[in-house]
Amino acid sequence: MNSKCNLRFQQTENKIRDVFLELLKKKELSKITVSEICRLSEINRTAFYLHHEDIFHLMQEIETDMYQYFTGENYSLKERYLLLFRFIRERQDFYRVFLSGSNPARLFNHTFLQDPLTGIPDLLQRLNLETPLEYEYMQTFFIAGLTAMIRKWLNGKCRKTEEELLSLLSRQFEAGRNIVDF
Repeated sequence: MNSKCNLRFQQTENKIRDVFLELLKKKELSKITVSEICRLSEINRTAFYLHHEDIFHLMQEIETDMYQYFTGENYSLKERYLLLFRFIRERQDFYRVFLSGSNPARLFNHTFLQDPLTGIPDLLQRLNLETPLEYEYMQTFFIAGLTAMIRKWLNGKCRKTEEELLSLLSRQFEAGRNIVDF
């Protein structure tokens, strides 16, 4: 039986993903077809559909893998950023394409950016915010900047280390405090 724990199932999944990622380098997600993945992976459509409902499900599964990479541990925020940068560096081709898409901000969900040791009320108090809506505005601004920073890093072939990128991010926070100090 071909189950998720089965070596053959895993090999087929790896083929599907490898071909999919290669296709993403060349074309938009909406232009990739199941038939094309099957042909290039040398699998039949039934095999593809045993793994995924469609192309968008495949993309969602790849995104889910990233989120699962960070769960299960109580990493500090610094550790989570280093893990994120390392994860992206190891998958540069995918994220170069992914972050050039229509909604790259979905790379970062709120659970990744929240402090795991506190809840929203504590976070609002620490950030001197009055409502969750203020937090959402702040997160939207931050995510856009972080996404742009990572895009630049990827386009520069990740010449800076993860630690250097984290240092730049930290200095950006500090500069932001000084610039907006009314």
